[in-house]
Amino acid sequence: MAKKDKTEDLVQELIHEEDWKRMNATAELLKRGPEAVRVLMTALSDESARLRAEAAHMLGRIKDRSAGVAVVGLLKDSDPTVREAAAEALGHVADADALAALVRLLEEAAQRDTAAEVLGRLKDPGALAPLVAMMKSPDPTARRMAASALEQLADPRSVDAWIEVMADPDLREIASRSLKRISDLRERIAAILDRLRDNEDTVALEEARIGVSMDLIALGRPAVPDLLEAMDDDLWVVREAATQALGIIGDQRAVEPLLHKAKHDRDMGVRESCIKALGEFGDSRSVEVLVAAVEDRTTRLAATEALSKIKDVTVLVPYLKLLQTMKSDRDGLVSYLGGLMLDKLEKLTGATQEAEADPWDDEAPVPKPQAAGGQQAG
Repeated sequence: MAKKDKTEDLVQELIHEEDWKRMNATAELLKRGPEAVRVLMTALSDESARLRAEAAHMLGRIKDRSAGVAVVGLLKDSDPTVREAAAEALGHVADADALAALVRLLEEAAQRDTAAEVLGRLKDPGALAPLVAMMKSPDPTARRMAASALEQLADPRSVDAWIEVMADPDLREIASRSLKRISDLRERIAAILDRLRDNEDTVALEEARIGVSMDLIALGRPAVPDLLEAMDDDLWVVREAATQALGIIGDQRAVEPLLHKAKHDRDMGVRESCIKALGEFGDSRSVEVLVAAVEDRTTRLAATEALSKIKDVTVLVPYLKLLQTMKSDRDGLVSYLGGLMLDKLEKLTGATQEAEADPWDDEAPVPKPQAAGGQQAG
């Protein structure tokens, strides 16, 4: 199936005077995902400030992190609307390179306030290394701004860096405050998880797990290092609470550990929790693990939901036969989501596939009645 509109035309229609044209362009570009990113990044240098801003907004909605560095460049744009659009989009597209570029702006007097504000909004642990490096800058203002941004991360990995800068009189107070905050946070996380370790009643344990997960989620990204450690806890319910919290918090550091646990954890409930958590990321790296889980009866519902949330739907092309089988599944949710994924693929690539027999159908074929002598009746 050929695409109705060229991607280049859709990008231009983001600033069309008619509302329906703009809405249609937005919907279509979201469907095209990575294909749209290339054209949108070109539009970031368009002569129209309005189009530059809309392109940045769209990149943020598509959430393709390859656009991060290009969007950081818009923070220097002459138009305030474009700068604000870039700052907002960075919350969704900033990768490690973009964060490093953002931190470097702390040394540019004209950009440092904007960079500091965006870093404060993001609170992204991926900025830890460049911020630690920036605390050694010869520019005292840049050092203080980097320290202020690093303080907001409250990341246990920054402890050594804080101890090292205690010798700097400009940073000593921030370092002392940060070290205490990190220590308090770790103690709080341990106390939250202990509520599960001290509980032996099955019903009460399930209620406690839900409460613990919510409390951990409320701590946000600063809790991630400890939650990653908790994924190896001896107690299954601690591992399950940690994986649930990691999925909602959405820190990319959790993806690889979740993939490993989804395949290898000894507890089925924990494996299922990992699968659900992976669905929250929509990361292409999880496809193979999720496909394998779809083919397992114990996890196929959770895996089907997670698979349907993959952002780059084109990575599902090799699994067309599986998706078609899912579409004909007797379970309504599996059937609906399988059809949804097929529809997305067909719109993007024109790919389709004939239906096949459902391997999950437990009903054996009814044998034909046999006539005397053992021959089947016609």
